[in-house]
Amino acid sequence: MVRGHVYIVSETTLPMHLGHMFVGTSAGNKDNNIGLLADMLRVKQGDLIFFYIEAMTSLKGRFFGVFKASDNVVYHLTGEAATQPNLFGKLGRPLKLIYRKKIEPVKVFPAGVLEWIALDKLPTYSKELLWSLIYRKLKDGRGNTMLLPWETERLISLIEDANAGQSISGQHYSFNSSTCTIHGGDRTVDHNIGQPVCLHLEDIKKGEIAFQAYILQNLSIGDNTFCPEIFGKNIVWIGNEVFAGLGMQRIDVLTIEKLDDTSYIYRIIELKHPKSVENIPFAPEQLQYYISWAREDCGGHLLGGKKFNIKPILLALTSEFNSIPLNIVSSIKQLSSIAKDPEVWEANLSFQIKSL
Repeated sequence: MVRGHVYIVSETTLPMHLGHMFVGTSAGNKDNNIGLLADMLRVKQGDLIFFYIEAMTSLKGRFFGVFKASDNVVYHLTGEAATQPNLFGKLGRPLKLIYRKKIEPVKVFPAGVLEWIALDKLPTYSKELLWSLIYRKLKDGRGNTMLLPWETERLISLIEDANAGQSISGQHYSFNSSTCTIHGGDRTVDHNIGQPVCLHLEDIKKGEIAFQAYILQNLSIGDNTFCPEIFGKNIVWIGNEVFAGLGMQRIDVLTIEKLDDTSYIYRIIELKHPKSVENIPFAPEQLQYYISWAREDCGGHLLGGKKFNIKPILLALTSEFNSIPLNIVSSIKQLSSIAKDPEVWEANLSFQIKSL
């Protein structure tokens, strides 16, 4: 399965991304943002990268590609260094990109596909809509949005169609804002991309998003050795804060595990943290909603998602084992009537795990 992510840029920042071959995310004037870091840690080596220029008065929004993440490392910059190389946002103000990743070209097309074609033009089937990007646009301005595998394939197809299949070669590129096209270019002067980020066990105590970020940092594509009982062994796709409808619902972690050439398990994982312990009673209802959203015969948002391959999981970080109320465990187990083998797990502060 292909994995893709869309990064928001502008006509002033895109040339910097292309010349230096990196992507980044901004938290305004802040030097740290654990939610943005979690999003960046989700992106793994080889994942495909797309750029999206938001619509402006003289420019229609469009998507460009295709690039890929060079490695699994996320870099961190703070202060004035985060505005380099010469990054400016709206109204010419310095833009801080605090988290960054190195990228490289895969198959680069000069023209972008217009936003209205990608998001507004109705395809033959509703399942062909790029729901992840539609939700992003409707609900918030997330700067780094993952695409489900079939959404990635469709976006590639749309970009190919916009270019009649003609790509350009090179290792570094430039952007012409007057024609809104990418061209081959030279590598610009190197800049300080920052220091590699590494979260530690101590960080998971800070909150649920830090807990999520630590998990995403440690998950691997392919031969995953980090809690494979929970997240899957042969992981082929990873998502976090996955939009599940037009409400505020988001799946904390969603992984797709490949079992064989034709079979997959969709693991819907709800996280709970000691700082959000009061939300545990809502976990069964949340998981039930996500299952309905996902199954092809209900919400239809996970292609190939069936009762027998969608697996709901509650993973709670606890200071001591056996702290989840038995009625919550029982309610989640009863979801077996609509999904595959629901499970409840606890992890202590040393990340030892126990199944309930």
